[in-house]
Amino acid sequence: MAAQHGHRHGDHTASFDFADAAPRFKARAAAEAAKYRRLAEQLTDPGDQVVADIGCGAASMAFALAETLPKAQVVAVDAEPAMLDLVRERAAETGAAVRAAQASVDDADALAAAVGAPADLLWAGHVIHHASDPQAALDNLAGLLAPGGRLAIGEGGTAPQYLPWHVGVGSPGLELRLIEAGSRRLEGEGVEHGSTPLSYGWNLALEKAGLTQVHEVNELDATPAPLEGTDLHHALESLNTRVGWFEPYLSDADRAAWARLLDEDGPDWLGRRRDLHHLSIDTYFTAVKP
Repeated sequence: MAAQHGHRHGDHTASFDFADAAPRFKARAAAEAAKYRRLAEQLTDPGDQVVADIGCGAASMAFALAETLPKAQVVAVDAEPAMLDLVRERAAETGAAVRAAQASVDDADALAAAVGAPADLLWAGHVIHHASDPQAALDNLAGLLAPGGRLAIGEGGTAPQYLPWHVGVGSPGLELRLIEAGSRRLEGEGVEHGSTPLSYGWNLALEKAGLTQVHEVNELDATPAPLEGTDLHHALESLNTRVGWFEPYLSDADRAAWARLLDEDGPDWLGRRRDLHHLSIDTYFTAVKP
């Protein structure tokens, strides 16, 4: 798969260049390392021998798994060559025993070859909802598990929110409309690619994949205003990225408002405000192969 994705909605075309974004992915992975270490400790068993991070991106989970399970085979799987190059770069820098392998979540045979052996734990963070058929993707992943193996997926939750309801630029509810634009982008991608969206919850999808002991965990991230330092930097980076991704689905008025708010040299730059906060819920599900 090429390192650039595109989609069309009406007369708008948006694309995402993974190679260009790799440095941002790497910086974000470093910032989230502690979070993924905690999650890896919760998801793993000491006897796990084969574990994989599916749709890995910068492979935050893969590196956390390698740290938590130093004797296990750890595979970072992604469809994007630029992301796999980043994984290999990070592995060389850290000395972590993480193997990079290319496969799309939609390609059952490639996934099986990438993982290489029945898995004790598979993690897929915020990738299954992009599959052309999410239920089929879960079915395929379930088939890669060893008996008693676990599948963990990061899906659902809430999009992060950083701004007051009204920031004095544009109309009230600006950030809520950005979140809604993201939903419409995902819907548009699905229509373009002929995807089959789930019409039921992720817990039921895991059960339909033949898995048991389905468990949902919700983790709240609530950092009060004012955001400062790294927290502020990540908020601005997140907003910049999402505005870029969802721009074709925003109104002209909202695009103009975001341009003002994200202009570091302008009088309305968000980085100078003291009323930004961070509120989000990360949701993940775990399930077991009988």
